[in-house]
Amino acid sequence: MRSFSFVFLILCFLISGCSGGTQIDRSMRYDFTEPYKFPFEVNDVRTEIAIDNPDYLQQYVFHYKNKQTKQEINYILSKVIGNPEEASKQSNHPVKLKNGKQAYYKEDDTSQFIFWDSENGFLARFVYYIDGNTERLGSNKLAQSDLIDLINQVQQ
Repeated sequence: MRSFSFVFLILCFLISGCSGGTQIDRSMRYDFTEPYKFPFEVNDVRTEIAIDNPDYLQQYVFHYKNKQTKQEINYILSKVIGNPEEASKQSNHPVKLKNGKQAYYKEDDTSQFIFWDSENGFLARFVYYIDGNTERLGSNKLAQSDLIDLINQVQQ
């Protein structure tokens, strides 16, 4: 059902962008693999597509949350058209992935991040936090291997 909703939103966007004038290819058709195994129980899932300016920024955000514990992981894929971001500029703690690619890990008191360069020019990242990024992670901090496992699930 989520796949159908995702395709429907993209089709609506494409149809609305085709009314009159010169047509510019604003294609936002990508097939992303989502993780299926999480380091905590996920009971709330939603997806956002940022279409504010598809000629400059294309962004997809997948939210995975536990409503009771308020733990959340966001899987964010963003692409700045004409000026690509690079994972290596986001952090300075390199991590090697199963497929040999490089990822970069970063954390602060309330969140953990892992960035990597994904397919089709997207900068991908997982962001983990609790209660809207308002609580310190403390003992709820994830092992770095949990974040790496999430990447390995979505890499092809």
